[in-house]
Amino acid sequence: MENNPKISILTPTVRPAGLALVAKALRRQSFCDFEWIITSPDDIGTPALLPENFAIYMTDPPKQQGDYWSLNKAYNAMLRQAKGDLIVSWQDYTYAKPDALQKFWDHYALDHKKVVSGVGNKYQDEEFTVVTWQDPRQRSDQGSFYPCYFADIEWNFCAIPIKALYAIGGFDEKLDKYGGMDGYSVVDRLNLLNEQHGAGWDFYLDQTNVSFSLDHDRLPGWDERNAIGGPYQERRSAYLENPKLPFLQ
Repeated sequence: MENNPKISILTPTVRPAGLALVAKALRRQSFCDFEWIITSPDDIGTPALLPENFAIYMTDPPKQQGDYWSLNKAYNAMLRQAKGDLIVSWQDYTYAKPDALQKFWDHYALDHKKVVSGVGNKYQDEEFTVVTWQDPRQRSDQGSFYPCYFADIEWNFCAIPIKALYAIGGFDEKLDKYGGMDGYSVVDRLNLLNEQHGAGWDFYLDQTNVSFSLDHDRLPGWDERNAIGGPYQERRSAYLENPKLPFLQ
């Protein structure tokens, strides 16, 4: 029987050009026991960009009435496909060093209840010399690896046990009506599980695990549809009653 991979890497994208940088990084990883799962709209030709058998390609789930996108539905679809014990969320247009996956796995191997975020700036150029955004989580007074607040977990480049995602029932597909807050909903509900039931999920920053992202445009209307204000607080009122949603069983 074929063994399942230890890590499942998830990359949703609407920008096929952004996959090349991820592929370049993954080919150079010292830790090779992984699968790479991609979702994208069915009209951008993603499979043609990828060598055979290097990635698992899935078409985005359809939008429902009023949806801005189908990002959270896509994450849940990828999670149902994932075979790894550890999920690594790796955004398009993002590169990381060859030991990135090894570091994520080493943390998980020591403690199966750790949620670990890397850090990283955004750059204008592929040589990563012109910084366009400085990661505010990078600090000199905490050491290289330290506990953090749940909101410091950045879903662009982080590792989370798949059991944690099933414990909260997956991503909130109702947030597909808005921009943002997809990964924030996940860690917020894990934190609520800790507060309500002593679930024991721990949040950490690994400042030695650095990503390098190219600056890119957001989808049109993202700022206007951002759920960070009232819409997210309305959803969070439901989480207070039950942090586990019905999307992953």
